[in-house]
Amino acid sequence: MQKLYFESAWDKTIAPSDREKIGKTFQEQALHLEDGIHFTFLWKAKNHKGELLIAVLIHNCEETTLHIQDAIVTYLERDEKIATSLFSVPCEIAGKTTMPWTFIFSESNQISQAAQYVIQN
Repeated sequence: MQKLYFESAWDKTIAPSDREKIGKTFQEQALHLEDGIHFTFLWKAKNHKGELLIAVLIHNCEETTLHIQDAIVTYLERDEKIATSLFSVPCEIAGKTTMPWTFIFSESNQISQAAQYVIQN
């Protein structure tokens, strides 16, 4: 059974309304997940530097712990590629666990290689 986990920095700073939205999205998705690693889009924003912030749920539906290290992630809107960058998530995601995370795409970290993971909006 998939469980929802908040990394400590998220757990301390997340707004109650965002926590509720994440919990609701997790409940809707958890019933339909198949084995593998899946990303569910939550929301997007831009920060003061003009960087694109993409919040997702990372679903590790495998039995083993997930380490995202130097992984190529692409963000798509309506099947159009918006950004591709290299990311590492500094914490591991236990097996059968879903965790919210924000990927920050900036002009300076864009790459053109094929994605290992895709976030679709």
